[in-house]
Amino acid sequence: MNTKRIIQSVTICFISVVMSACEKIDIPKEELMSTYDQVYMAAAARNPNSVVLKMADSVYYIVYGASFGGFGAAPQDIGVTFETDPSKAAAFNSLNGTNYPLLPEGSYQFTETSATIKKGTLATAPLAIRINPFEKLELFKDYILAVSIKGASGGVKLNESLTTAYFVVRASLDFADFPELDRSGWQIAGISTEEPAEGEENGGLGIHMLDNKPSTFWHSKWDGGEAPLPHWFVIDMNKTQLLHGVYFIGRQSDKEGKPSSVKMEVSSNGTDWEEAGTLSPANINSKQKFFLSASHECRYIRATILSTHGNTQFSHLAEFGAF
Repeated sequence: MNTKRIIQSVTICFISVVMSACEKIDIPKEELMSTYDQVYMAAAARNPNSVVLKMADSVYYIVYGASFGGFGAAPQDIGVTFETDPSKAAAFNSLNGTNYPLLPEGSYQFTETSATIKKGTLATAPLAIRINPFEKLELFKDYILAVSIKGASGGVKLNESLTTAYFVVRASLDFADFPELDRSGWQIAGISTEEPAEGEENGGLGIHMLDNKPSTFWHSKWDGGEAPLPHWFVIDMNKTQLLHGVYFIGRQSDKEGKPSSVKMEVSSNGTDWEEAGTLSPANINSKQKFFLSASHECRYIRATILSTHGNTQFSHLAEFGAF
């Protein structure tokens, strides 16, 4: 066998394959490269851009700008102008099945609406929109702001698919700013169902949501017949307190039945109830905190479990608290 000839044959074949692959690459002629140059917004590639601001009387900044795409850096200074476009925000809502209202005028201000991509660079310097959540924003409500490239100088084309960045803005709160309420005086003022047959080790009663023992849990009735959804319980805090939110600790198991939708209500007298939001706990064992739709002065809290993970009729919960 001629080993040398075999090696030469393989080498020639390899070179042939490489040359064939290279011939398929379409490299434009130098005089045509400028036709590939386009201006776009990098933020538009991340649409929608989620902006969560802490609800405070403070100024925050939304940063945006324009970038240059093509073969190499900008061949000249390119002036870029920006604008807000309510019609594009409406089109975004229509396309995505959302209903975000426009970010209220007066709550934000553009520091500048024009910038330059300087020759030899790839982007403008960062531009900013000043926003104060205290100015006309509602807590936990989502708003939309559409920022578009209005035009670019020098005859440079715009990448029409990336000329508008959508910012979904929400004013929220920080869990760390609200200490958990002392539950030592709390009582179960009413409950739709519980299961004493769970035994001493598990608990099964409503009071086991307040015993500081995640190993025990409340469970809806199953002995002698299953209690159907919805399940509810009422907490009496024994004094009026300012309530911002609640927390759940799930039963410490991988069993189905953890709440997936919980309607919250509050009351000052235990008779007249005010809705405070519907929460969606995840199917996990660890503590989950949720802000209510607004802060409330109240004494009583009512939680109604509307559905569960696994779509069961039974449900369970290890601990319930508030902040």
